[in-house]
Amino acid sequence: MLCSATSSHAKTCSFGREPETLPVVNTLTETAGNPPAVRGESPRVRSQARALGAVFAILSAGMLPGQFTFELTGQRLDLREGGRPVLAFNHGEVSPPGQGTPRSGYVHPLYAPDGDVLTDDFPADHVHHRGVFVSWPRVTVLGQGVDPWMMRGLRPGFEKWGPRAADEKTARFEAYNVWRLEDEARTAVVREHLRFTVHAADEVGRVIDAHVTLVNLTEQPVTLRGAEKSAYGGLNVRLNGKRPDVQITTARGAVTNDVNALDPPSPWAAHASRVATGQPYSGVAIFQHPANPEYPARNWTLRPYGFLGAAWPGEGAYDLPPHGTLDLRYRLFVHRGTTMAAGVAERFEQYRQAQTTGPAK
Repeated sequence: MLCSATSSHAKTCSFGREPETLPVVNTLTETAGNPPAVRGESPRVRSQARALGAVFAILSAGMLPGQFTFELTGQRLDLREGGRPVLAFNHGEVSPPGQGTPRSGYVHPLYAPDGDVLTDDFPADHVHHRGVFVSWPRVTVLGQGVDPWMMRGLRPGFEKWGPRAADEKTARFEAYNVWRLEDEARTAVVREHLRFTVHAADEVGRVIDAHVTLVNLTEQPVTLRGAEKSAYGGLNVRLNGKRPDVQITTARGAVTNDVNALDPPSPWAAHASRVATGQPYSGVAIFQHPANPEYPARNWTLRPYGFLGAAWPGEGAYDLPPHGTLDLRYRLFVHRGTTMAAGVAERFEQYRQAQTTGPAK
């Protein structure tokens, strides 16, 4: 991996070869690189010297504590923070292990701060579900009704990369997907521009800002609709349904059954579960951006089997004009512990205030 500094002190990385394996430095034990003890030196001074030696070794290796790094392969882009996995974006086509349709251009796995996998792909109950993805089940384009949710009549797929940069505070990457009709010409009808900004984790969790821009590539309106009655469609997170003790929470309280809408609306929703029986909780929340259409949108797709979706426009319809654009912004808060222990409600309020008092992020 080759990195160059920019004027903002971020590192822009390109991938001419596989990244080198960096040495692991144990800061709790002496190594050959630690300075020798000096006669009369106090234990405290020796401890400080060992710590400084470890820090120097880390800096020499080019790996700052908590620094974000990318690794690009022919199949996916992996993002790590301080060596721990954060997420993977699948740009190569992923084939189903059994039933299902090949897909690309989505996030999976999404990891909790301690490395456990939150998302699922090709789940047996809904093989069309795919990690963190953007899709609607009812789309009308060029006079045809198609279903990109089930990938029938229209297939979204990865097209190309946008800019990518990482430092010790944030990692940013952009990707473009194209929606193509399943006609002989594979006609491109919508370009999906995804921008992710991943912030350094704190003791509770990690923030991921997602900015989605849809561009109509045709001379006719493209109409987006959610599913009839259940209204699903929009930004979606398919979670690992095998994790026990699921808790779904919104600003209106706990949810124990399937929910398609909340009245009054909730600007956020969260899904937490245990890694395994008797093990700690972790989870993810979706925050709606105040600049989104119809904020706060009333429709959510909340399922105890493992689904968290910000559903918009619900059972209504949105017409994307010819060559027009649609911007949708969301924040994912990936955290340790339950929704209450992670302070999700307080985190959302901080986010809301920051977006309403400053430029959109």
